[in-house]
Amino acid sequence: MSNPYDLARSILQKISCTLSATGSLMITSQVLRKKANRVKLQQRILLAISFCDFCTSTVWVFTDLFMPPRGNQRTCDAQGFIIQFGNTSNMMLMVALQVQYLLIIKYGWSETKMKKLEPFLLILPFCFGTSTATAALSLKLFNPANWDCWIAPYPDECTSSYEISHGNSDLEVTDCVRGDNARIFQWAFFFALLWAVAVFCIFVMIMITKSVEKAERKSASFSVNANRPNRPTQTTRRHSIQALNADGRLALTDVNVIQRRTGRIELVLTTRVKMQCILYALGFFVVWGFPTIARMIQLFGGTIHPILLPLSGFFVGSQGLWNAMIYFRSKYSTLLEDHWWQKLWRLIKLNLLFCFEYDGEERNDDGGEENDHVSSSIARSFLTRAGASKWSFFQLIGHGENSDDTLRSDVQAGESCRSDNICHDVEQ
Repeated sequence: MSNPYDLARSILQKISCTLSATGSLMITSQVLRKKANRVKLQQRILLAISFCDFCTSTVWVFTDLFMPPRGNQRTCDAQGFIIQFGNTSNMMLMVALQVQYLLIIKYGWSETKMKKLEPFLLILPFCFGTSTATAALSLKLFNPANWDCWIAPYPDECTSSYEISHGNSDLEVTDCVRGDNARIFQWAFFFALLWAVAVFCIFVMIMITKSVEKAERKSASFSVNANRPNRPTQTTRRHSIQALNADGRLALTDVNVIQRRTGRIELVLTTRVKMQCILYALGFFVVWGFPTIARMIQLFGGTIHPILLPLSGFFVGSQGLWNAMIYFRSKYSTLLEDHWWQKLWRLIKLNLLFCFEYDGEERNDDGGEENDHVSSSIARSFLTRAGASKWSFFQLIGHGENSDDTLRSDVQAGESCRSDNICHDVEQ
């Protein structure tokens, strides 16, 4: 490996793939060990993404063992199959994750309603990845391609039958031993899907951002109207509930105030989940950005700069690393260690070396939402006791066991509450 760019690509790719596989294992551990995470569709999608990334990262770390001369055609086919299956399934699962965020944040779908789409969101990506990988294997498309075995012609400069049929060569029969029309299949089986997923992610981010901005404007308008003094009437009944003051003491609070506060809580949590959605999409763009740039340069007849090779090799194998950084960012901020490397080691111990050290807390760490579980639990309790309807967003963060049942109070004006109740009728 005399080319310095090839050497840099080999080293950087092994580093990024090792970190990526570690990040995917950490997410897998977090999802599988927590029942609260396992029951949520969002977490199962992230689990599937982590599985696909772990497979591709592992074979990329040991790519020298699969490719000739150390490997043979069978090992090359095996690596090509895993890479094609893992990457295409991963992209389709990213679509499923974005669809899940869109339906819950914008359209208010509950967790129970989302489960009806689970076969489509989880099974179809794997079916698509398996079908494209199997088709490429049967067509003998997996051959050495730059730094790994993937869809490529062999020999590299051979003339495809498509070029011959369009009069671009004097040959009458293709001289490709394997991988005839591989360039076409690269687009059909991968790059067309990659660009379609990128466009879809941009569309979803725009839709969710507009939806949250609309909710923010509505919340601001509601707060202004709610703060205006009510016109006095002869008799006005209000329901009040007990809430915790900052010092932990119980105090009577107006239901309307609780609803306004809970609305603000929900808006804050929705904004956080919106950021999660955007970060996962941005991580996808970072991973596939440099390979896309290189392919576009090649498509328009330009010359690919050698620096794009190590950059593409590094970022294309880092999907699990970015996902883990997004997934654990909230947990990271709550750790009490002083230095970043101590916090990082703490996360690794809690998720990969948990047999030797236990956190002692059953926390629902699910990608930046662990603190939201506590806040949403309080807010949902307030809404339930105040007689307000349940907010669909709470389903996203794990409080939707009975998501099709509307949370309403049977409290009526003039009803006398039991001694253990917290509702009261207050006359003005």
